[in-house]
Parts: sequence; C-alpha cells; structure tokens
Amino acid sequence: MPLYEFQCKKCSTVYDEIVRFDETNKYKGVVCPHCGSKRKEKLLASRVNFTFAQPEGTDRWNSDANGHDYRFKHKLPQVIAERQAAEEAGGSAEPYNPINDIDSDTNWGEVK
Repeated sequence: MPLYEFQCKKCSTVYDEIVRFDETNKYKGVVCPHCGSKRKEKLLASRVNFTFAQPEGTDRWNSDANGHDYRFKHKLPQVIAERQAAEEAGGSAEPYNPINDIDSDTNWGEVK
C-alpha cells in the first residue's frame, strides 16, 4: 500500500498514512492524529524515502562510503589490462590521422 501525505482542514497538521488508493479521494479511514478530524486534503507532492534493504552503510552496493568504489574497483584490473592490450594492438600513439583540408582541398582555390 502506498504512503500518502494529508493535511487536516481543521488544525492544518500535516501527517502521513499508509492506505490503499481511493478513487473518490475521500480516504474514509484516515483521521488527523492531532485533533481526530476526518476533514483532510491529500497533498500532491508526498515525500517518500525508504528502502527495503539493509540499514544505510551496511549494504556494499548502496552505501555512500564504499558502494561506488566496490562496483568500480571490482573489475578495475580487468579494465586496465584490456586498455593496455588495445593500446599495444593499435601501434600508434595518435589514434586519428591528421586532417588538413585547407591546404590539400582543391575546392578552396587561391585566396584573393
């Protein structure tokens, strides 16, 4: 069930409730936790931020401390070896041929 954010029309308290979607937008079972009023407005921009994973910092894939480093460094030796092999197979330090269209192009003609 989704988490929705409501604002009480009586006391203006903003609160969250986990309820099923209601096509009528009445959400009959939802009452204000502050004053007990059933008069409410569902807010459009609800803030939802939770995960179904381990606590922050304990999951090696999603922790800010080492998550990216783990994924990045996991194949780093393989990537370095592939890059060195490609550079050796290429033979040239410059991968592109130099282009000089102005001096060699016959369509330019003589500059007057």
